Amino acid sequence: MTDAMIDHVKQNTAMLEGFLNEAVAEFGRAGVLTKIDALRTAEFDVDSLSESEAAHAARILTCLSTLTVLSEDVANLKRVETFPGTQEAITLAHAVKIARDKGHSQQEIEDTLNGILASPVFTAHPTEMRRASVVEREYDITQFLSQFENSTRASEKVTLEEDLYRAVALLFNTRLNRPERITVADEIQNSLGAVRRAILPALTELYGDWGREIQLEGELPKVLKLGSWIGGDRDGHPHVDDTTMNYAFHSQAKLVLGFYFQQLDKLDMELTLSEELAPVSDALLELARKSSETNVHRVDEPYRRAITYIKARLAATSQNILKVPHPLATPLAGAYETADNFIADLLIMRDSLVAHGGKRLIGRTLKTTIQIARSCGFHLLSLDMRQNSAVHERVIAELFAQSSELLDYSSLSENERVSALVAELTNDRLLRWPFAKYSDETRRELKIVDAAAEVIRTFGPDAIGSYVISMAKSVSDILEPLVLMKQAGLVYGGPSPHTMIHVAPLFETIEDLEAAPDIMKRWLGLPAMRSLLGRPAIQEVMLGYSDSNKDGGYTASRWSLHKASSAVKAVCQQKGVALRLFHGRGGSVGRGGGPSFAAILAQPEGTVGGQIRVTEQGEMIARKFGNKVTAGKTLDSFAAAVFLASLPSVEKTADEQREAEAEAKYTPLMEQLCQASFEAYRGLVYDDPHFLSFFRTATPVAELTDLKIGSRPASRTASGKIEDLRAIPWVFSWSQSRMVLPGFYGFNAAVKKLGVDDQTLIDMCNEWDFFEVFLANMEMALAKSDMEIAALYADMAAEPEEAKRIFATIRTEHEEMTALAKRIRKSGTLLSTHEQLRGSIARSHGLLQTLNRMQVKLLKKRRDGNKHKLVKLAMQLTVNGIASALRNTG
Repeated sequence: MTDAMIDHVKQNTAMLEGFLNEAVAEFGRAGVLTKIDALRTAEFDVDSLSESEAAHAARILTCLSTLTVLSEDVANLKRVETFPGTQEAITLAHAVKIARDKGHSQQEIEDTLNGILASPVFTAHPTEMRRASVVEREYDITQFLSQFENSTRASEKVTLEEDLYRAVALLFNTRLNRPERITVADEIQNSLGAVRRAILPALTELYGDWGREIQLEGELPKVLKLGSWIGGDRDGHPHVDDTTMNYAFHSQAKLVLGFYFQQLDKLDMELTLSEELAPVSDALLELARKSSETNVHRVDEPYRRAITYIKARLAATSQNILKVPHPLATPLAGAYETADNFIADLLIMRDSLVAHGGKRLIGRTLKTTIQIARSCGFHLLSLDMRQNSAVHERVIAELFAQSSELLDYSSLSENERVSALVAELTNDRLLRWPFAKYSDETRRELKIVDAAAEVIRTFGPDAIGSYVISMAKSVSDILEPLVLMKQAGLVYGGPSPHTMIHVAPLFETIEDLEAAPDIMKRWLGLPAMRSLLGRPAIQEVMLGYSDSNKDGGYTASRWSLHKASSAVKAVCQQKGVALRLFHGRGGSVGRGGGPSFAAILAQPEGTVGGQIRVTEQGEMIARKFGNKVTAGKTLDSFAAAVFLASLPSVEKTADEQREAEAEAKYTPLMEQLCQASFEAYRGLVYDDPHFLSFFRTATPVAELTDLKIGSRPASRTASGKIEDLRAIPWVFSWSQSRMVLPGFYGFNAAVKKLGVDDQTLIDMCNEWDFFEVFLANMEMALAKSDMEIAALYADMAAEPEEAKRIFATIRTEHEEMTALAKRIRKSGTLLSTHEQLRGSIARSHGLLQTLNRMQVKLLKKRRDGNKHKLVKLAMQLTVNGIASALRNTG
């Protein structure tokens, strides 16, 4: 961020803060404003505030935190990320240009583009603190502020200032917290709000830009495929079932069908060609002939009559899917059986325009409508299904027990289970029996696979993405959901079984990541299973960043993920199967967060191969896809990174050769660092008998689990163990307390134990992209932590002496790791290579300290027995403010 941009941030923040103060005074809270400045000092006693004053002070500070972030976001709209060492913006078009400049042939470029599947997958993990209403107010402020910055007319600026004041006043008076936990339906609508407002407009613009800027011999491929877990992810989630799945698709279809109607309306205004002046194809005339158009003024306008017919068919399709009458539906125009049929009609228009006017006559509207239809069909987002392997095991055991097999599945060994499951998949009978008395769990699982089968009948096979198997630990874990889906007709049994939905094992813990290559080798070695992978054979494997970090710490997690990627790729290559990696990343460093572009390019050689999926979770959806500009930048850079990481290499470039040599050189040391770091982390988090008490009382984890920020429970079970706590509240708690332990703990201890010298680490950082990205993300976690504030939280711990010892260990590791990172970078500051982020953290420092000190005082009040609802509200509002300033939660 340039000095001029920083000045803009300061000016805009000051202007918005002024509007906030005006609004606070206007609504009769001027008295609280006088205490805000006092609150900023460490000496101010929060206990001197009344419950009402505390709640309003927390609201004001939280709004100010939000407004500061929005000022930065608006400044960043103009910021252009460039490829390293160039002035070229990070876009797919520029990535193609770089490939051409490096000597890649046109055929190589087109083959790479045609092979790409770059899929951001939206999930509703409970890290989004903000209500949808608050997100809408933030969007308004961002839009007005952006217009204000771009305006050159004084009168317009005055009007926009009034708009900004109103938007800030509305934000201040909008309830920031949720009184009740949101539902899955709410989460579906919230995510679709971002799709409607920003993602679809960004996709429309992107495909237009790519079509114009990327010179291809053939068709522009679809490149991006949007995915979602919301409504299909039932792992540990009692409220996701067949009803939520149906609701998700109904809502998605309604949105995308509405988009197509809007696009067709634009085409109707554009394609006013008269056949007396411009000839048309016979196929286009046939579409026009089928139209019910009776307007005498359109007799000679076949394109417009054809559009009327396409609209009528689309209306009939809408009626079939949404079960609601559509005014444009006519008895003579039947519904489209598939989105491909809709695309075929659009192509008739395109081909006619090309044949009788040239390619330039097509226009952006028709081109992008075809591209969006190819990418999104009538389903919009491909919905993944996810369930825990333990649930599959119980359901399959019950199906076997109540079938003619009368098999005690639970008592079988792993080899016996595999044999039994393969036998089921290679015959055409069903285990399911309509007269069996199944448990509620089994009935529920059967209902959701039935719903998935109906979805595919309605929308086609692209509507369901993958069936993700959580906690996959064996080959039988991969086979069980296939047998389950067979009961709904989604898997066709026989000597060469086939499936409509591909399964993706999710390897989450350090142990599971280490076992993944062997599991995949045995799975891919089953002869009868090869047909399940399709043609060409592709196996998707999901890697869990969050749980592996909670299990073994940052260093062990990142290195284990890196190794597992390479090892699984080698297994697939040996078996002649393409690999698609699905990266389960969150927003924070402790959950795999960090810049996606650098992370994709730092993936082990050959592991991208054109096929990659990445989760976009919780608060990061609004942050990265909240408006059209940021959504466009995010999607464009994602596609660019996947393209560059997938280009074929006849011989390695100098950079690729350097990376390969560095990995070979430093792998033995990284293995040792990984093991030593794992031992240090586990020694503190899992082996120290007093650590659980420290975590439960020195962080606000108990209070956070009481927040209504997601539909999913905080733990998979009722256990209070760290092992059973979800990764999100784990990371969220450490972030709020500013210890940020999951993002750095263990590496410095490993360096000390092994006696690694600074120069070796400096060389690793300079020579090895993996280590550079690894260090950069750790620096981010270190910079967002604050041990002076963390000490205030540690003072709340239930076992004071043990807490002092544990916190001293954490603090020492933090201080030494900070010093080590600076020495590796040869800099006096953290994030020396990320100026923008460093500036953002520095700007939020004072406000964060105020919010954290206030939170500690309010937590103590609550824990001392003060159950006043305004004290609880004030505490919850500080959580919002801290999360906003840190820009991530879990």
